[in-house]
Amino acid sequence: MRPPRFHSATPSTDTGEADALPAYTVRTSARARRVQLRVLPHGTVEAVVPRGFDPVVLEAFVQRHRDWLARRLARIEEQRQRRPHLFETPPNRIRLAALDCDWDVDYEWTDATTRACARPRAPDSLGVRAADTDSACAVLQRWLSHQAKAHLVPWLRRTSEELGLSVNRVTVRAQKSRWGSCSAQGNISLNRNLLFLPPEGVRYLFVHELCHTVHMNHSRRFWTLVARLDPDFERHEALLRRAHDYVPLWALPG
Repeated sequence: MRPPRFHSATPSTDTGEADALPAYTVRTSARARRVQLRVLPHGTVEAVVPRGFDPVVLEAFVQRHRDWLARRLARIEEQRQRRPHLFETPPNRIRLAALDCDWDVDYEWTDATTRACARPRAPDSLGVRAADTDSACAVLQRWLSHQAKAHLVPWLRRTSEELGLSVNRVTVRAQKSRWGSCSAQGNISLNRNLLFLPPEGVRYLFVHELCHTVHMNHSRRFWTLVARLDPDFERHEALLRRAHDYVPLWALPG
């Protein structure tokens, strides 16, 4: 699930109202060997293609998968109706489930020359000063990164000591798809949006990545170690597969 290194985005074209395709973007990846359609959280459709892929062939490919896309987008719209707070941009309230805490957000709208910022006003209240929605969300994402570094990094290190699996450097990033990664040097990277997941999902991600400090693969030995350290890992793995359902729209990296 590593994001590609090279990106480009172009809108789709319609083939007539009867055959109209959902709007989608195109991302060129140096790693891609074939076309991949992805429905990203909150309804963005993305086609990942190899370099030099023919746009005409791509449109035909998307057309063939139109019914599948329609089903996926319908599920997202159902979620929009069921959990509207995830689509509120900017948010009036932030729930960090991993930490079991909620923040009310108050906005002070200013002109573009005033520096945007976010400051705590009380233990459960956050004041945001910004010129518009985009700058408000950018400020909140920086605040989220700060919260992730303050809480996820020491939490991972405590889990490391508890399990007896050493970790080297820990970083927090704003990955689009990966929840975590581990290098051959024992460096672990965490996605800041883990803060929106239930605590058991976060801890499982820690266990998973710490096990990679022993086995840099997904071999049988790796999963045996995971199962020993987290006997309920299959349920937690399923939770992680749907983890993007917990992340609000404003927190997604651009």
